[in-house]
Amino acid sequence: MARPGGMVRAALAAAALAVATISLGGCALLDQLPRSSPGRPEYAVRKARTGTPAGARQDSRPSARPESRPDSGQDQRDAGADEYRREEPRQSAPSRMDDAEEGGSVFRPRSGAQARALAWQLDPATQSLPAYAALAGPLRHSVEYLSRQRPDSPALVQPGGSLSYGQLADTARELLDLLPRLDSDPGLLAEYFVWYELSPSPLVTGYYSPEVPASLTRQPGYEVPLYSRPPDLRQASEEEQRQGRPKVYRAEGGAITPYYDRKAIDLDGVLAGQGLEIAWVKSPLDAFLLQTEGAGTLLLPDGTRRTVQFKAGNGQEFTGMGQLLLASGALPRERLTRTDIRQWCEANPERARELMALNRSYVFFELRSGASVGAMEKPLTALVSLATDPSLLPLGSVAVLEMALPGRNGGPPAGIHGLVLAQDTGSDIRGHRLDLYLGEGEKAERQEAGLRASGGLHLLVSKNALRGIAYTRGQ
Repeated sequence: MARPGGMVRAALAAAALAVATISLGGCALLDQLPRSSPGRPEYAVRKARTGTPAGARQDSRPSARPESRPDSGQDQRDAGADEYRREEPRQSAPSRMDDAEEGGSVFRPRSGAQARALAWQLDPATQSLPAYAALAGPLRHSVEYLSRQRPDSPALVQPGGSLSYGQLADTARELLDLLPRLDSDPGLLAEYFVWYELSPSPLVTGYYSPEVPASLTRQPGYEVPLYSRPPDLRQASEEEQRQGRPKVYRAEGGAITPYYDRKAIDLDGVLAGQGLEIAWVKSPLDAFLLQTEGAGTLLLPDGTRRTVQFKAGNGQEFTGMGQLLLASGALPRERLTRTDIRQWCEANPERARELMALNRSYVFFELRSGASVGAMEKPLTALVSLATDPSLLPLGSVAVLEMALPGRNGGPPAGIHGLVLAQDTGSDIRGHRLDLYLGEGEKAERQEAGLRASGGLHLLVSKNALRGIAYTRGQ
């Protein structure tokens, strides 16, 4: 993802202090939606589903804990502490950053009392975390990423104000130091951070890392290849694209042509026998699944596991399997479920291959050890890591997410109300949409299939950082 150019951090801090509102412009193989994999360029396109989110925002948060919630007098216990760490950032002007296009996304600050009440309703257990301290590892990944960025470089720029990478880094560092204290006093999140509510509520979908039986060598039962990036694949620069060159291309006989599509690769075999095969899976459907999600875990015959990760794409348009089956008349809309689509493909393997070939998009992989990684090149954490549009929520941002989740293993729906981290991107994740990482395997796949709903999101920004006061451990 291209990053904006640098700006002076002091100017950014002054701009941030001057605003009360930050405003922004703005599933798997068996879905109609393709999933572009973690951290991949924009050519692995996932189409937006038609229709509106499934229902209005549902209040699924855990009930508040009135016996523990601080009363209005609790702040007096800090009477001798630094006042700038608790009061809201002063606003030198009531300017807003929502004077972009009409209907754009707006971050509005909550009052201290509102933020405190919300903070006391957070519950790490809704994210399958035993305590806030379990966020330390994922949060360190964000700190490491943000520490590599220029502190004065803008992470978020909109008409009327900016946030720098330095401010995001200080926010993450400050939260990391506060984690051990949050179980006993979550109100600290309101004391040290400004809560900006995203309005309107964003659409939240999910993605996951599939687990697929595979072999690193071709053998009976494993006949469908996964390819590494071909050496003749070229990616055009933005300037070349403006001049009419395909985003992804190859040069043949002095001519520039778009790179091979799925039909040429899978049905015509143009890449076969070139030593590009890095693994073999059992069926075209398994390969299609991995390409739709962009990454996954290979379950090898000896019981070991390897990860395949997105390396490149062919730049062609994506069409989901559900769309292809519906358009061909193979399945009616009411039968576009994971189970029905898989059963149909298994019963009609040749026709399924022909339909898959109509999806021109193709993904090339690299073989890795360890878990799937996101755009930060760090492992993702289930129910914590978010894939976002960086123009809405920059990589490294700390936020609070509140929404309903489909139950796992066919269980009842659950709610999530906890701290989340922007740690991934996806070419399909544009504008007012978030993609929540759900983990690995079948349980995550089933949950991902049912996740499409409104969610409540608050961006957290350090009060010290908004004042241009660099964070020092132990402040």
